[in-house]
Amino acid sequence: MVIHGVEIVVAGDLQGTRLNSAVHQLRMSAQEDDSGVWDDLIGAAKLLTWRRITQPQPAPFNQAICEGAQNVSEEVKRLRRAVADESLLDEVEAAATAVAEMNSFVGTLLLRSIMEVGSGSCVVVAINRPTQMSVEDWLSEYEVLVLTPGELGREQPPVDLAYAIGPPRLFNSALVTAPVTSEVNFYIPDWFADRTVPQSAIAKYAEGAVTVSARVHTEGVASEIDHLQVIVDDDFLPKPDWGTRQSPDREPGSDEVEAHKVLMSGNHSVWLDDGDRIRALDPSQPAGERVAYIPVDAVRPGTYLLLRQGATEHGALYQEVLSQLGGHSGVADDMQSLWKNRLAGRLAELGYGEVVSRLKARGVRTAERAQAWVDPNLIRPLSDHDFELLLEWLGIQPQDTLENATRLRKMLYKVSAGIRKELEAAVSAAELLELERTGYLSLRVETEGIRGILAARVLAISPFSEIKLRRDTRVPFRDKAGRWLE
Repeated sequence: MVIHGVEIVVAGDLQGTRLNSAVHQLRMSAQEDDSGVWDDLIGAAKLLTWRRITQPQPAPFNQAICEGAQNVSEEVKRLRRAVADESLLDEVEAAATAVAEMNSFVGTLLLRSIMEVGSGSCVVVAINRPTQMSVEDWLSEYEVLVLTPGELGREQPPVDLAYAIGPPRLFNSALVTAPVTSEVNFYIPDWFADRTVPQSAIAKYAEGAVTVSARVHTEGVASEIDHLQVIVDDDFLPKPDWGTRQSPDREPGSDEVEAHKVLMSGNHSVWLDDGDRIRALDPSQPAGERVAYIPVDAVRPGTYLLLRQGATEHGALYQEVLSQLGGHSGVADDMQSLWKNRLAGRLAELGYGEVVSRLKARGVRTAERAQAWVDPNLIRPLSDHDFELLLEWLGIQPQDTLENATRLRKMLYKVSAGIRKELEAAVSAAELLELERTGYLSLRVETEGIRGILAARVLAISPFSEIKLRRDTRVPFRDKAGRWLE
């Protein structure tokens, strides 16, 4: 628990108040007109509002605010003569322009606090990596440390004060319940009225748990603020509109799979199946250790995925494996096709649920993967035990087929290791700061069929899956659904 408590520094922000009020009016208009015509303007304006909260640096160091205001202007221009209330469009555009032109007083107060205590006595906490990079550019001449919440927990700098940019509700409760510093100050604009301090996740279950309270220090709030509409918008951050599941309520076919839509930076999306693993990039790791496979269920917002552009990488990898076998490739491929085709036939005849039940009855521990095993690019089940039982159930003598599939899998690992080395070299030569700033980057490797790799940051993952053709999964495609996400 913080020793000297939590302080919330509230800064007057007439321009932000005006923008926040305009966003509220936009949302009211959108509720009256459910055509969706307002959605992009609302998304652009809400993103600009979010940046006003989290990026208080002056305009010369605030490209995100300038771009955000320009996005609002472009969306306003698109709606001209498309909606009746052009006065609302005028107000939104004027409010966005004012935010871009007038520096945030939050930044002024933050810099003053840093100068008062000394840059060596405090750390600034930015909400995420892109924001941290922008704030760091601004504060570099003052030699103050700027970290994300995760970096603060890992590095634990020897300072007494943490200055967090944004309201407490944006940050994990550990910032105040398991703090690195003895005091935490949050810097927020006055129009953001929710000033509750996060509590420990177990506080409500613990007897006599300590509730963290905050002192509020207000400065620069003008009297005119009383004449503006201050809205506590619980939905202030743009969120994806997933709609509802469109696929029919049935089991996937032999060439289909359940997949979740993943929105990524740079107006990219991908359908992610339930495979075992996927290649990812961790820019924070040292050179030579940035590219690795991670479990599919470990993919989260903030993860950087490495995806082949134009087609799934699996097919190219399998063909490269076969080419390494030379004259034996035909026999090896035929043996693979035999057991996979028989399994596909059983799935078509009995249905997925019945196949799983029968395999489990025979002792196959990973029977739920039966649909995935049909994929020509998935070499074999991970477990020898499960694979042998599967082959016996399919009426195939296990020994030769198991040995063949194991040989293919070893070759796959060899090919994958070679591609990983090429990707590590490409990543080392790339501008990783640009990747972390923009969220995406194109890489090139020399392996035939694997050229053109997209590194992109995950922004959001759909809460439900859709039935998709297997060949359409893990292939990035252009999609503006995540354009207003941060």
